[in-house]
Amino acid sequence: MASMASKLARAAFATRASPSAAGRIAAGGRPAAAISGSPTDALSISLAEGPKGYPNPPVDENVLKSKESMWAFYEYWCKFHGISRDHREMARRFKIFSDNARRVHEFNSSNCRGSLAMNGLADATNEEINIRYGYRRKKR
Repeated sequence: MASMASKLARAAFATRASPSAAGRIAAGGRPAAAISGSPTDALSISLAEGPKGYPNPPVDENVLKSKESMWAFYEYWCKFHGISRDHREMARRFKIFSDNARRVHEFNSSNCRGSLAMNGLADATNEEINIRYGYRRKKR
């Protein structure tokens, strides 16, 4: 009986992420950042894998060359994250997306530690992100 309980306890402990695992692979083979659930994950360093098990699409110099290449990257990003929008909605969100892509590329090409990635909220407005995480403006 005691050995069965200890086996269950070891199995439960082995699948839990340790707080010191940030930036490394946590137990269970999952990236540590994918386990955390803080509201800052949307804009913080992203080590999480995308929905298909592949890393988030990288932003490189080729994406930033022209508006057409950025649009192609935006369409690829929408397919990668399973987002379907009509052309009018995509055109409205394109500026937000391209600004975020430029910010990600600038950060990744700098000498800062870590890297940023284009997650599923790359074309969301600040208002949408605040609503998603439950932030509300105080009424005066």
